Amino acid sequence: MLFIVVYGLLALFSMSTRDPVTHSTIVWPAAGIVLGTLMLAPYRQWPVWGLVTVALHAGIALLHGRPPAVSLLLSVLNLLIMAGIAAAWRRKAGEPASLTRPDSLFWFVLLVLAGSIAGAYASIAALHGFGFVSVRLNPMVFAISDGVGALIGAPLVVAWAGFQPARSAGAPRRIAWQGLLGFVALIVSAELAFDGPTATSVLASTQYELSYLPLLFVVLIAMAWQRRGMTLALVVLAGIAGLNTYQGEGPFAASAGLLGNPLLEVQLYLGAAALLGLLMAAMNASRDEALREALAWKVRSEGMLLGTRQLMYEVDPRNGSAVWAGQLGELLGLEPAELPTLTAFLERVHPDDRARVAAYAEQRGNGDTGALTQRFRFLTGYNDYVTLQDIGAPVVDFDDTVYRIGGLLRLDERDAGQD
Repeated sequence: MLFIVVYGLLALFSMSTRDPVTHSTIVWPAAGIVLGTLMLAPYRQWPVWGLVTVALHAGIALLHGRPPAVSLLLSVLNLLIMAGIAAAWRRKAGEPASLTRPDSLFWFVLLVLAGSIAGAYASIAALHGFGFVSVRLNPMVFAISDGVGALIGAPLVVAWAGFQPARSAGAPRRIAWQGLLGFVALIVSAELAFDGPTATSVLASTQYELSYLPLLFVVLIAMAWQRRGMTLALVVLAGIAGLNTYQGEGPFAASAGLLGNPLLEVQLYLGAAALLGLLMAAMNASRDEALREALAWKVRSEGMLLGTRQLMYEVDPRNGSAVWAGQLGELLGLEPAELPTLTAFLERVHPDDRARVAAYAEQRGNGDTGALTQRFRFLTGYNDYVTLQDIGAPVVDFDDTVYRIGGLLRLDERDAGQD
């Protein structure tokens, strides 16, 4: 039902921009709704979605006076193009379907551009072939309306499909407020840039240079609110820019430009905004995935150290600074701040073992992987000696220099049994 309502309303608006000579609509955001639906829907449901799409497209076109044969032809062609893009993207992107991975986003943009251009020439050839038009048609009208509609509509469907409110607080409150402020700034800047009366009343003149400012806020919203917030920002920007341009206002209304129609000009602007937002959302998603993976490995490492009663260390060979992980206080009675460097650690090694341990450390610092294991006595914070087993090795960088020295320490079982 939601698909019927959204697609129907978008198609109704688009038909009001129809060229009576070429029968083409100047804008066609409904293409993105179809594409996004097919990108997610199981293949067995495609025939149903196809029938609903063709019925809505052709039916609404008939209400606006488009010839029945033309309505059926263009609706079927548009469906076939969107289905081809969706099928090719699903083969390339794999599962799960997402536009937040760089590879899947690349294929989405490439296929939308190629499919829109191919669909434009196919539509023109069909209209000429069946004798529906005799004048020369501009393929850019078809390509831009379908392509920009797909770039805005499909990510909206993909991002919000299966949305459920989070049980937890979700994003930090600071980030949520940043996104909200960015959204308000987007609306204000878009109104000032595209709504002539608003700009005149606030700034005493129209400032068309401000049309670049909303693009900045689309990017900021993508950083704060991720892909869902970004898609909403694109819809709001498209609504403000498109409706005002349709009414003869804004920076694109007074100039026909290279494409001969202000609505085509503003769609290129919206297409650029969509690409910026999608790219930023993908970059944020990749960063967040890397952070989640790093956190997961941190939890696994801490669990392993806790379960096996081991300590992990990392030494920087340049300055001897040491980083510790594990229950240092419980096992050795010391805090990490008491062992900040390799030198501080060696001072607690038993005098009879210190020279050997220092020599091992020097060997590792020189990149020797043979100095792998050793046993030595160590003075704990409880003022007694325990025997530690050490296994460690240097981490060699790509230029054959030692980047770090890492290893594990554990209490010697024989020593622990004697205690």
